Amino acid sequence: MGSTSAPAPRSAPAPRTVSAPRPRPRLRPGRHRLAAALLAAAALTVTATAATTAAAVGSATTVAEWRLCMFLGGHPSLRKGSTGEAVRHLQCILNEVYRFQNVTVNGVFEEVTEASVKTLQRQFSLAVTGVVDAATWAALHP
Repeated sequence: MGSTSAPAPRSAPAPRTVSAPRPRPRLRPGRHRLAAALLAAAALTVTATAATTAAAVGSATTVAEWRLCMFLGGHPSLRKGSTGEAVRHLQCILNEVYRFQNVTVNGVFEEVTEASVKTLQRQFSLAVTGVVDAATWAALHP
């Protein structure tokens, strides 16, 4: 006769103790101003560095784009209907430097070229005539 013993009752798990949260380290009086000033200075340095880098990259890109539009002639007054190398130079500047992708470099001052010139004249706060005069040439060239 076999004796069967009852399994031993399971004991309840031990209750977990919750420790109090650690106190945050406190800065000594006046140190929070120093920390804030250091953070602000770091943020300004990063912002200034990013802006300088972007400007340097942008100017390097602009220089490369200007090389695509080399022109040794003068800068005569141009208007709708004008033709020639000066118009090709203008169209190259509009297309390559100012990114007017719809301007075809064909040496003929057409409607699209005129509309692009008017847009740039507005952006440069010049008289919006569509005519490329001395003031417009000065604004187009860096």
